Amino acid sequence: MNNPGLAFAILLLVTLLWMSVPLIPAFSELIRPRDAAPLDAVGNDAGDLTYFAESFLARATAEGLLGPTIPRYLSDDTQVLVHSTGQLIAPDKKVLSDVAVIVDGAAIPDGTELLSETLARVTLHGSAGSTYRALLGMRDVYLGPGSTVLRWVHAAGRLEVAENCHLFGRATANRQIVLSTGVAFDRLESDVVRVTDVETAPTPILPTGAFERFIPRKATEMGPNYWRVLDDVNIPAGNILSGSLIASGSIVVGDGARLSGSIKSHEEIVVRTGAVIAGSISARGTVTIEAGGRVIGPVISETAIVVEAAIVGEPGKRTTITAPTIRLMPGATIHGAVMAGEEGLTMA
Repeated sequence: MNNPGLAFAILLLVTLLWMSVPLIPAFSELIRPRDAAPLDAVGNDAGDLTYFAESFLARATAEGLLGPTIPRYLSDDTQVLVHSTGQLIAPDKKVLSDVAVIVDGAAIPDGTELLSETLARVTLHGSAGSTYRALLGMRDVYLGPGSTVLRWVHAAGRLEVAENCHLFGRATANRQIVLSTGVAFDRLESDVVRVTDVETAPTPILPTGAFERFIPRKATEMGPNYWRVLDDVNIPAGNILSGSLIASGSIVVGDGARLSGSIKSHEEIVVRTGAVIAGSISARGTVTIEAGGRVIGPVISETAIVVEAAIVGEPGKRTTITAPTIRLMPGATIHGAVMAGEEGLTMA
């Protein structure tokens, strides 16, 4: 070929085409979504949420903050503030020392700002309007109304959060987290995360013979008990779908219906009262789990998740719900982690 410029252009075009071959499935999926694998796990920063608490506990132990005599300074010469019955924090004082240690049940004044790490060696009954940069409770932690956690809070027992609190960062507990209404949050994790102290009874899982079998219409069977539908899907009340389902439209799981696998929708998903889903849920649109609904696996949405007085996960088997926006209603119960990418809020 006598034209070097043309030869280079052809070579460049062939190279680009060759490099784009592995991306063809992705471009195809972007133009016409039809992926067939319901999610059964979630990432989205779902790592160990207690990392900072464990690191601070190790430091506190090494520095003797859990011993009979609390040092006035740490090994790096930072000051330690002790709050006790005989040595109270002054009202409305901003505490800027690197570590504050609460050694007994002496009340903390309302509006106290603990702007460094705080170690509560006993059950902490927080005051109203208090601010904590980071808080580690060796027993239970009760945050007073209107309190704020700036980075993280961890309770070795139960974490109870009063109304109108704001939990930035990570809020974790070994046993359970109980949130009042009006609590804003980012990430929560415990064996049980519940809104209000009223327990929601799990919907019983009845034998398959108690249901009428449902097979979606106009469905393509992708494999044994695995369907894809290019439309909306409505699983009628009292029916069972034995398998997994992906739909290009919305999915409604009717009152008392049951699904033995997982579901995925490119629009919204609604789980009606008394419906049970044994697997995971994933959707591009909003996922709504109505009161009495039950989902065993993870719940993922690219938009929003609303959980009424329903149960996600099982005792002793943690799962995850994650979305940019999450709304939890009184009675909502999640066994595991709740991850709000932009805004989490408990509603009345």
